Amino acid sequence: MPEASKQATVITVSCLSGGSGKSTTVLNLATMLSGKGKTLAVDFDPQGNLSQWLGWTDLSNEPTIAEAILPSNDRVPITEIIKTPKNENRSNTLFLAPSDFSLAHAADIIAPNPGRERFLSRALKSITDEYQFIVIDSPPSKGILTYNAILAADFLVIPTECTNKGVMGAINTVQLVRELAEIDFVVPHILGIVPTRDQWAGANQTRMSKAAMKALEESLPSIRLFSSLRQSTIVQQTNMAGWSLAEAGETKLSKPYVEVINTVIAKING
Repeated sequence: MPEASKQATVITVSCLSGGSGKSTTVLNLATMLSGKGKTLAVDFDPQGNLSQWLGWTDLSNEPTIAEAILPSNDRVPITEIIKTPKNENRSNTLFLAPSDFSLAHAADIIAPNPGRERFLSRALKSITDEYQFIVIDSPPSKGILTYNAILAADFLVIPTECTNKGVMGAINTVQLVRELAEIDFVVPHILGIVPTRDQWAGANQTRMSKAAMKALEESLPSIRLFSSLRQSTIVQQTNMAGWSLAEAGETKLSKPYVEVINTVIAKING
């Protein structure tokens, strides 16, 4: 286990299902962790939502994480692509390694190379002593980018929407980690699952959300289930502003992310 004071604790957020709330989870964890120590948010999804939420809407003339994972002849040091969020003054505690669709092209370039599953790890290695926390977003499907994101981490958080599709995404993500372990990769510890888009009608949870939560508990009994994130327009609003739910004063909505962070801190402290 890395010591937070000497080497960054790396947390990857991944789920093999679209719409799971990965980028939302990364935004909340990274902004909240930045209050505890210098934090780098790594946008490792070609969709680039996290980068856009943090104010980087046009990266056409900027180097991104794609350049940092290329083979040696074309690689740009990751220190040259790291940026500060444009949307808020984060007092030099939160930084961003941005992404756009060029990352998908970079994946094609690194695919034939030996060690292709660890190119992100290699890029981050040179800066792990500069940050206390690194939080990585990842694509919603199997592939070389997802392998890189998972294998770069100490801990894995799996957000998943409260639907049948979401449940299968969580199950497939856990299975992928187990498959990587079976072929002798060092895999992250799975901290747990954050159920997202939990739907309620007034004071009552919908049948679909109840069924999804039950299916997660029964299908993955050894994996911790954090508190759920209720479906709310406030989540979209804070995302677009680049704020955490805690910063917006949404104590109840931010509860699952507080639980994740408390768990990370407890693990670091032994």
